[in-house]
Amino acid sequence: MVSSESASSDLAPWLLAYVAEQAQPEQVGAWVDRVGGAILTEIPEVAEIEGMGDAIRVTVRDHWVAFLGDLTQPEQHFRLVDAAQRLAVDVADRQLPLEILIRFYRVAQQEVWEYAREVISAAPPDEIDHAELLIHFWNRAGVWLDSSITASIDVYQAARSRVLAGAAAQRYESVRAVLAGDLTDPREASSALGGYPISVHHTALVLSVTDPERAGSLEPLALELARRVGAPHPLVVKPGGRQLWMWLGTRDAPDLTALAAASPKLSHDSIAVGVGSSTQGIVGFVASHREALGALRVANPDAPSWLTLYVDVELPVLLGCSSDVDRFVARQLGPLTAEDEGTQRIRETLAAYLDNGGSAEEAARLLVVHRNTIRYRLGQAEEMLGHPIAKLSPQLSTALRHHELFHRS
Repeated sequence: MVSSESASSDLAPWLLAYVAEQAQPEQVGAWVDRVGGAILTEIPEVAEIEGMGDAIRVTVRDHWVAFLGDLTQPEQHFRLVDAAQRLAVDVADRQLPLEILIRFYRVAQQEVWEYAREVISAAPPDEIDHAELLIHFWNRAGVWLDSSITASIDVYQAARSRVLAGAAAQRYESVRAVLAGDLTDPREASSALGGYPISVHHTALVLSVTDPERAGSLEPLALELARRVGAPHPLVVKPGGRQLWMWLGTRDAPDLTALAAASPKLSHDSIAVGVGSSTQGIVGFVASHREALGALRVANPDAPSWLTLYVDVELPVLLGCSSDVDRFVARQLGPLTAEDEGTQRIRETLAAYLDNGGSAEEAARLLVVHRNTIRYRLGQAEEMLGHPIAKLSPQLSTALRHHELFHRS
């Protein structure tokens, strides 16, 4: 219920006669033609939508009849008419923006104001106070329109949430079917995924947040990452829990180093991201996602490696972390598996040295230390290992990388 001032005893008889006249079918029809026509003229694109024009006219009619019936009551009682509820749901179901619905009421509001001026100007001044009539009529009309807008927005948003939830659930099920190999036809897959192209290069990303209650922060970051790669229409899927899945469909394989370069500048807030390689077709869609999940296993939300490219960790991820692999790492590193600060620095130095082809100068530049410091730490490493360090040692490099990714303190 919405309360407003009741009409005075002088105004009440005139209002009763006015309402009785305006409630006649021909008068109601004239009002519908006036307001409905104004809405469709002001928003011509709506007139082209099948059934929308009729829905607007019915809504205008039912609003007007309900408003007239309430106009003579001592207190105003607002209820969003059924036709208006159906219109709000229809606008949401058609995926039209909320602004369209609000514009309907804004145009109607302007017509009501013009109409009120006409009615008051035509009213006999010797029978009623024009100022009192204007205030009473416009107060009632203003409250009715504002309440209609607010209630319609609530109905629209509730309907839109249902539409989006249904579309999101359907998209997730379609993605699962593609990943499971149950949906293999590219055209069918593209249709099921809402038109997302399948014949392009696919780069999958899997984002995960530490706290499930903050899962809402994943999508803004995902869309920013898509923008950085130049993929304006990513496929975003929410499997629930702490993760978000995304695929970037691009004509050519994107330069993923742009993501790694941008990661220090992005606010990730305890989020880890795994990025698969770019592969074409439906096979690439599946493979890149699997790789992104693998990269996510070794991504650290609280470290610079929060965004991890699969191509940078492919071998350790493929090897996984098993007792056999751990024994291999222990044989290769020996005392270098210790977690004291000095041993960690030696491991870091040794990894930089091997990753740069056995160049002490490049390792020094990377770690921002003097090359003599590099040589000193390499000497310590050789002493701990009990043998010289070859310039290129794939086994030692693999062991160091595995320890860094799977056994860091």
